[in-house]
Amino acid sequence: MSTATYAVTREAGESPPTGNRRALAFVSNLDFPLLAVAVLLGLIGLFSLQGAVSGVPRLEAAIPRHAVFLVVAIGAMLVTMWVDYRWLNRAAVMLYVANLALLVVVLFAGTRVNDATRWLQAGPVSFQPSETMKIATVLVCAQWLAPRPEVLGEWKGVFVPGVLCGLPALLVLVQPDLGTASLFFVMFLGMMLMAGVPKRRLAAIVTGILLGFACCYPFLKPYQQARLHTFLNPEADPMGAGYNIIQSQVAIGSGGWFGRGWGEGTQGTHRFLPEHHTDFIFASYVEQFGFVGGVVLLGLFLFVILRMLRAMDLARDRFGGIVVAGLLAVFSFHVLFNVGMTMGVLPVTGLPLPFLSYGGSFLVSTFALIGIVLNVASRRYTFVGP
Repeated sequence: MSTATYAVTREAGESPPTGNRRALAFVSNLDFPLLAVAVLLGLIGLFSLQGAVSGVPRLEAAIPRHAVFLVVAIGAMLVTMWVDYRWLNRAAVMLYVANLALLVVVLFAGTRVNDATRWLQAGPVSFQPSETMKIATVLVCAQWLAPRPEVLGEWKGVFVPGVLCGLPALLVLVQPDLGTASLFFVMFLGMMLMAGVPKRRLAAIVTGILLGFACCYPFLKPYQQARLHTFLNPEADPMGAGYNIIQSQVAIGSGGWFGRGWGEGTQGTHRFLPEHHTDFIFASYVEQFGFVGGVVLLGLFLFVILRMLRAMDLARDRFGGIVVAGLLAVFSFHVLFNVGMTMGVLPVTGLPLPFLSYGGSFLVSTFALIGIVLNVASRRYTFVGP
């Protein structure tokens, strides 16, 4: 039965579909193109990652681990896709408090890697709570905003979501992780825009956030300050703060039109390009598959973003629409800043590239994010609230 038929049924005063009819409606309304592209990007990520670490034994050993992460991530997507997102509405506060507590635990009992404490270790498995915190924050902000459209014209309508986003941002900044901390403010803006905050108030919020970041500058780590200084002129410190950007640009340029071929990228395999399997995976990908491969990859990312916009438009309740808006902001910010920093047009933030960068926590959270978007879009035939 079509979406239109269900809409008519609801308007006629009949009950929404239940049981097998509800499951059938869910499947018939599922965004299969988005689902297929998400899985395709996951496979592209595994394939390109294997080529990027070819010839580096220490990293080659991580490929089977990433393949397991991919299977778990697709499973997470199926779960978040199938469970009615109204349950996520009810569980939002619990998920937020639990993840906030984990961020506090990280500061005192986390594993320190590269001068940053971002992971919790449980035997052979490490977990980065800031990844699931993104989704939990979107859910709790949407839960608060959805039933209160009347407060958006007041500062209260901005203050509460601002605090909800600011608390995890502060804890993540202490780790330190400036890129992820910045992301919480971007998701805040995305949800405010979708919720209907007046444009003047939104402009005042943006100005306040920018001033806040400016005030935080003196408290940044020296390497973070150096990144901001050198992104426009990396040649000023070619063997120091500008090294990563220069090598990333060399990798992208050496790919030419069609790339050097799978596993043939010299910048990564010869270790000229640091973090070529995580932060700078896009540069490694373009070196292997060239300008054409890069355009195809960016086209797939654009397709995902457009389908997320479609899901936001199709959402039948304010909670679903605001959730998708927040998740869209998270996904887009990751893509924009990762690609931008590898090309040298944005400062290095350490934000990974969705589906491609190595890292289990990020991969699982990315697929879970897509699952929630699919959930909202596929349940558009059921009116679930204000």
